[in-house]
Amino acid sequence: MAGERDTPSALISTDPVFRSMLRQALASSGCPITISSEITQPLAQMGPDQVSELKRINPELIFLDLEQDPVIGVQFAHFLAESNPRRQFVAVGPVLQPELLMQAMRAGISDYLPKPVSPEELSAALDRAARKLGIPADGAGRLPGKLFVAFSVKGGSGTTTVATNLAVRLQRLTGKKTLLVDLNLELGEVALFLGLQARFTFIDLLRNLHRMDAELLASYIEQHESGVQLLAGPEEPGMADALTADGVHQILGLLRQHFDYVVVDTSTSFAPVTMAALEQANEVLLITHADLPSLRNIKRTLPFLERTAGRSGDKIRLIVNRYLLEDPISLEDVTSTVGMEVDAVLANEYEAIVRSINTGKPIALERKSKFNNDLGILGARLAGTGAVTKRGRKGPLGSIRKFLGLKDQGAAHE
Repeated sequence: MAGERDTPSALISTDPVFRSMLRQALASSGCPITISSEITQPLAQMGPDQVSELKRINPELIFLDLEQDPVIGVQFAHFLAESNPRRQFVAVGPVLQPELLMQAMRAGISDYLPKPVSPEELSAALDRAARKLGIPADGAGRLPGKLFVAFSVKGGSGTTTVATNLAVRLQRLTGKKTLLVDLNLELGEVALFLGLQARFTFIDLLRNLHRMDAELLASYIEQHESGVQLLAGPEEPGMADALTADGVHQILGLLRQHFDYVVVDTSTSFAPVTMAALEQANEVLLITHADLPSLRNIKRTLPFLERTAGRSGDKIRLIVNRYLLEDPISLEDVTSTVGMEVDAVLANEYEAIVRSINTGKPIALERKSKFNNDLGILGARLAGTGAVTKRGRKGPLGSIRKFLGLKDQGAAHE
């Protein structure tokens, strides 16, 4: 893309077929990603010269082939990630055992493609990497719809409530086409929250993805009176086994071509399908309560979540749900403990929200609701029409940090 700085990348592979395929994929993608260094040295023979070369170009993206020695490759990725935690990896190689695959993910490899890799799979991986690096996916400047993924590291945080009502608010604020997707495939309840009986689900769409067009897609989508549209999750447990991370990538990519906003509700696990949604998200809405178990889980998982989502600027937004000013843990405590600013605060209207769920009428349709007002502020910011507001109060920061095993920096926050 003319006028944009090329993104430096490095290619580490002894496989000439893969190297050629990658160069072709980059050439046809239109992405401003340049292979600044191509290293054909076997991983087991990496030395100071190769390390110095990588330090010199400081690539934002590394294509890493683990075929010859996956264990050493994962260790090398960990070494490279330590020097630049925001660096992205696209790795290929043999099918990995679950334990080694988890080690690869912890090392910063958020995208792994088993060999042989098809051109289509490689192109999709390039698209995901470009999004993580903040590179527009369309060379002509026309971007797909925005993808907002609601996620929580602790059950009961209200992720489904936030996702459902946020979709309603976005549609009403902007008048744009808004789709709500239930990606909690085991225990999804979004249709229930909207008072809808879904005829088709995410799984039905997947099974017919090969023949999908705009008309067929519309037949799988439920219409809600608020104007929001819904792609429901399956009713029967066990149906999630039919869905893969690649399937999620393809479906969400398709949906973004047809909707201005796609809001996704997810489960609390780091399952492959959830991670696939996090990787593609324009914004990750990290939903939490101001309580110790939630903050502890965020502190433990945030580095991994940032690598998975390819954090760029404010891509991850910390949302404190069901907040009361008299809560013993303040917003300042939350910020200091987890190491990121609170982006939005949603009022605690537990009884009203339970009533809205039981009647199938989203609270976002009620005008006299503090929760709805707070959600409107968040929705306006996501749509690019609102300013950031802050609410805070000092609390027992020292005791919280001590509980989580952190050094007390209370003096710095006075």
